[in-house]
Amino acid sequence: MKAYIDCVHCYLKQAVTCMTLAEINEDRQHEILFELMDNIKKMDRNNTPAENSTEILLKVYRLLGNSDPYKEAKQYSNDLALKIYPKLKELLEQSDDRLYDALKIAVAGNIIDMGINRTFDINESLKYSLRVGFSRDNYDLFVKKLQQVDEVVILGDNSGEIVFDKILVEELVRMGKKIIYVVKDSPILNDATMDDAIYVGMDKIARVITTGSNYLGAPLNRVSPTLLNLLQQAKLVISKGQANFESLEQEEIAKNKIFFLLKIKCDGVGRVAGAKLGDVVFFVR
Repeated sequence: MKAYIDCVHCYLKQAVTCMTLAEINEDRQHEILFELMDNIKKMDRNNTPAENSTEILLKVYRLLGNSDPYKEAKQYSNDLALKIYPKLKELLEQSDDRLYDALKIAVAGNIIDMGINRTFDINESLKYSLRVGFSRDNYDLFVKKLQQVDEVVILGDNSGEIVFDKILVEELVRMGKKIIYVVKDSPILNDATMDDAIYVGMDKIARVITTGSNYLGAPLNRVSPTLLNLLQQAKLVISKGQANFESLEQEEIAKNKIFFLLKIKCDGVGRVAGAKLGDVVFFVR
């Protein structure tokens, strides 16, 4: 996905959120924003929004001298999600289609995105996902493909959200599938890393690996050779969240095997995904 004009606003919004979390005073925030604008002028619009966002954020991190400004926020999200984890399990026990509802629960967690939303209502997101469901829905095709494979790769997204993904992983494991769950190699925004995976117990039920990078999403020119080879060889992949969608939707390897599971949080992504702002989708190219 190429960058739209609205992406520029998002780059700066992410920077401001980051600096606010780091408790930087407004005078210094203005100085940093003005410096970032020089970088934005030189950005390649053909790059994905996720790549450009990463470049901006990494510069902010360097200017702040802080490699993980979201550390406390990520911990809060994980703890919040773990508190409602028993409720999520209970919802699944009442389901007539456990896998379908596990996917809906997983996408509800995608609301935990501090790059876009400074606040979120996880209970409302959960109710919406379970009641309204996917506006683009390739679930039947997913089930057919799932029956043909022993292993599923899941590209994770955010901390907190990883607990909702755990519900999905547990259901797939219950069905006899092996899961490879992918997190970031080092901190960027509130994306899940290996520390988060271990904290919420994902490593106990899945093989957890990293992208080999701290770039948002999974840009094929930035991930490790290990992950690149895995994505090329995998027969079935679930891609969580907008950044992974931005990185992979145009790639040839996505066709017929990467199922995108996300909430549409901006008009640009909605335009490319064929959905409206606020929709949740589960589809493959």
